[in-house]
Amino acid sequence: MSAPRTTPEEPEQRSRTPAGAPAGGTGSRQDGPPAADGPSAVPPAAATAPAGPPAHLEPGGALLLTGLRLAPVPDEASPQGIMFRGAPRAQPGPGMPYTLARRDLVWADNLNELIERAKRRQWNAATDIPWEAGRRVAPDLEEALADVLTWMLQQEYAAWYVPAKFVSRIHPAYTEVGLFLSTQVVDEARHVEACIKRLYLNGVGLREVSESTESSIKGLLMQDDFPRTSFLLHVLGEGTFTDLFHLMIDIAPDAATREMMVRSLEDEARHVAYGVGRLRTQLASQRDPDAVGQQFVEALESRLSFTYEVSGIPLPVQQALAVLAGGGRSPDAAARGKERVRAFVDELNRNRLQRLREAGFSEKVADHISQLHIRSAGGLM
Repeated sequence: MSAPRTTPEEPEQRSRTPAGAPAGGTGSRQDGPPAADGPSAVPPAAATAPAGPPAHLEPGGALLLTGLRLAPVPDEASPQGIMFRGAPRAQPGPGMPYTLARRDLVWADNLNELIERAKRRQWNAATDIPWEAGRRVAPDLEEALADVLTWMLQQEYAAWYVPAKFVSRIHPAYTEVGLFLSTQVVDEARHVEACIKRLYLNGVGLREVSESTESSIKGLLMQDDFPRTSFLLHVLGEGTFTDLFHLMIDIAPDAATREMMVRSLEDEARHVAYGVGRLRTQLASQRDPDAVGQQFVEALESRLSFTYEVSGIPLPVQQALAVLAGGGRSPDAAARGKERVRAFVDELNRNRLQRLREAGFSEKVADHISQLHIRSAGGLM
């Protein structure tokens, strides 16, 4: 069963207009209060900015962000006030604790399409999964699935917490970034809900927690630099999870689990598309992209200090994946399953390297980052 994949959209036009500059020409539409009839009418001189052309509506009446005449995205925004880009000011706003006020640190040219796609493709973990089809799974397969889902659930918590942590740190000049990260928070919360429901559907519940995975995830949660964190989460972690979802679609023991993985894959692909797009923006702004790569190497090395063991996918999870891939625990099934898991690990390593090279890293730096990720990720995030 094939799963949908995302594709980047046309980039938004870039400009070096400051965030607080009044919009005009190609700026945002600035409508003053509507004029009223009679003595209370607002005289033309009181208007704060000239009105722009009306917004473009899609066939059917939908209003997209791309249909608005917005101020250009600034390269850098003054960390003052709380307002979308292009608003006129009589006085400077109060200083605000924004730590992300530069385009090259947060922006991706595919943001508008990803925001709209995320809204269109929301799903309900209570009603959109055929839960009845998850009944009557063989005990060996149900237990193996519970091992895998327990481990995946740990990773989903990290993917839920991390974007929420940064939304309030992003300057409103880059509101689209916050809009997209908010869709990711909703997506990952839904993945947590779906994992818990599938774990308890047939009464098995949670399995033993992986301490190596928890320590690895702590290394991710402790990161306080958004570009590094986005790279670790969106490009490396969720990039690998897209490969895992593809595997789980192939080896799921029931239709409910398969549908859950198909829908989660589509969500995850959006997150990766943002991460790769953001990374391209950052690398394109640098004379030496590999110098940025060195910063990410340092982030991965610091993450290693939180990891008790650096074996990649925990052995019990590898064994559980092999049981699912082989269809059971018999010798023949075990042999088939182990071979499938080995092929999966090779595939995800190749795909990781490809994502890094496509983002703009040299072969040498891409390989170094990939190897460090394998060592630092007691989980896949």
